[in-house]
Amino acid sequence: MILAVHAAFCVASCKFAAAPKAPRRAGANDSIIIPESVTFERSLDRLSINLSFETRVAANCKFGFFPTSSEKKSVPSYIPCAGRSATKFSETVAGLPKDQTVTIVIMSWPSKDDEKTAKGLIITESPPNADRDTINVFSVDLGGTRLELSSIAGAERPSETLSAALSKVQNVSCNLNTVAPSFSASRKSNQILSVTSRGFVNATAAVISNSAVAGSFAAAQRQSTEWSVTARTSSGYGQLRFAKPTLLRSVTFAGRDQAAADDDFLEDVDPPALKLTATQTFVASWILEGDPKNSMVTLSISPSGGFKGVTCSAPASIGKITIPATLVAQFPQNERLWVSLRLDSWQAFDDARWLTRVSDWKSLGAQRL
Repeated sequence: MILAVHAAFCVASCKFAAAPKAPRRAGANDSIIIPESVTFERSLDRLSINLSFETRVAANCKFGFFPTSSEKKSVPSYIPCAGRSATKFSETVAGLPKDQTVTIVIMSWPSKDDEKTAKGLIITESPPNADRDTINVFSVDLGGTRLELSSIAGAERPSETLSAALSKVQNVSCNLNTVAPSFSASRKSNQILSVTSRGFVNATAAVISNSAVAGSFAAAQRQSTEWSVTARTSSGYGQLRFAKPTLLRSVTFAGRDQAAADDDFLEDVDPPALKLTATQTFVASWILEGDPKNSMVTLSISPSGGFKGVTCSAPASIGKITIPATLVAQFPQNERLWVSLRLDSWQAFDDARWLTRVSDWKSLGAQRL
């Protein structure tokens, strides 16, 4: 599981504000719109929302909104959707009050049916903030093409929690085992219904247990500078925008010779690309794309038989880890070992009480002669 990684946080769910009462005639359970597919983004001037969603069958629709704080919770007038007889829609909700949250109602019906059969989906705009005793943790594993959202119990600010965890990795440290410095916190039961990520990672995550929302994606758009996440809870939909994470540009492993690590997702069965000797050090060096602040690396030599493996950790800014020859001499001889280097890049959002971690990987097969 992508959250069970070295120097990571043990996570679960969070709490959101109570949902406002909504008109009965727009019951979400009857809608042909797929709730998990909904994403939206306020414009920079906050006067409109770009709204995207998908339907289970080819459909037509119309939409409208009212301020969530309004006493009269009904849509004064509906606007026909620009899309017709489609399953994917991209609409703009204009004329919004700049400083108020809104509730959007989308009425949809199968294109083969009459509009009189329309059913509604209510989209309540609600910032995806955790409560003051919770921190939401959103993790993306680029090697495993997985993402997960959960939460930990904690009253401190997310930036303080992050600083405390990273402070454990201030220098290079290597140990003859597979355990790296870690931070743990109490899990909380999950209140999140779904998460949709767009931009850097395009994916939808749904509830897989009472403590986790998870999903998968095909590939990360590494050149994309856009990245937003829409989280859905019983109180509505809220969105956060993330900066492009720090990534690995290249990784080089060196022993008797040297070789560039690659993105083979830990499934390589080719002959070992790197040869090691018991009298030489093993060096891993890397070049980053982005600011090394709030990032760390973990170098792992996989266990094999009675060999416990080796784990090293270091701040990402150092750029190099050296395993001494005394440890290399303990690698099993003439066996294929898996060597991997993982970069964990973190972002903290104190107002929303979120932490985001992106794990980027490079790996290679090695053998001690």
